Amino acid sequence: MDTHLYNTHLRIERKQFAFDLKENPQGTFLRITETVTTGRRDSIVIPGPGLEQFRDVLNEVITSIKAPVVSPAILSLGQPKPETPAPDPSA
Repeated sequence: MDTHLYNTHLRIERKQFAFDLKENPQGTFLRITETVTTGRRDSIVIPGPGLEQFRDVLNEVITSIKAPVVSPAILSLGQPKPETPAPDPSA
């Protein structure tokens, strides 16, 4: 039987997220359940020892969203792509 340690809910747009921190004989884990307005549910379970690593990756994703996007130069149609000069063999 699972022991409830903590739970909270979060609503984003049309989705409801439930965060349930629980413990059982196998250890502590976080279950994140997504429920959409149609009633469909999906969930993931993160083992307790992996929560900090999960948080770190999530923070990296958030940081990458906030970082300015550097897009490559877009060439007009009909212009050849510039070639990278070959290294000088005498150097």
